[in-house]
Amino acid sequence: MAKEIQKIYNDPNDFFNSPEDFIVDRGTEYMSECKDLLLNYNVGIQYVNSKCNVAIAKRDHQEFEKYASFWQDAEDFHLPLINRSRAWFKRLCINDDIYNNTPTQLIWNEAVKKALNNKTIIVRLSVKHRRPVDYNEPLLPSYTEVRYLLKPGELEGRRKRATDCNWSPEVFTIGSYLIKENQPILYKFYKGPKYLFVKEELQIIPLDTVLPSKYIFKH
Repeated sequence: MAKEIQKIYNDPNDFFNSPEDFIVDRGTEYMSECKDLLLNYNVGIQYVNSKCNVAIAKRDHQEFEKYASFWQDAEDFHLPLINRSRAWFKRLCINDDIYNNTPTQLIWNEAVKKALNNKTIIVRLSVKHRRPVDYNEPLLPSYTEVRYLLKPGELEGRRKRATDCNWSPEVFTIGSYLIKENQPILYKFYKGPKYLFVKEELQIIPLDTVLPSKYIFKH
């Protein structure tokens, strides 16, 4: 990964030359040498706390691979199974205008032009909400005790089992929230997981609830 980033910075004609921010997940490929290289170019590194935050970039990569993968397959068919060709990468022509000039359901051409000029745009709704959102949504006050909905395999770091809990065994306190136009309110915990939650992912704990001892959850 560091070698590919180095190629971008060494190419003065590259569109993405000298970016100010670099948004990545917490994968190991972005650590060590890659991190040192970005800091050397005074690039701000922003780590996302959830794979959902990089979903747009991953979708862009998926669409690009549909056009580029057949070159890779054609080269590999003529090589032994243990070898992989890298010559196909040199023939790729990455044309971002294909994506920038393609209307989508959420943003249109004019919105893309504004985004490229660092202007604020309002994204259309991807789904129609069946409940009030943004400033019309009932707000859960701070210091509300809740449990959050576990992702598959989150409890033990592997695939979800039938005996796994649906809600987190530990109770957390809402520390802050984020309100955006046409979007559900996002809640952040005080001393808890770093990613944000919507209301449907939270289970409110009544004040008079007597919770089991933490010793039971740990043993």
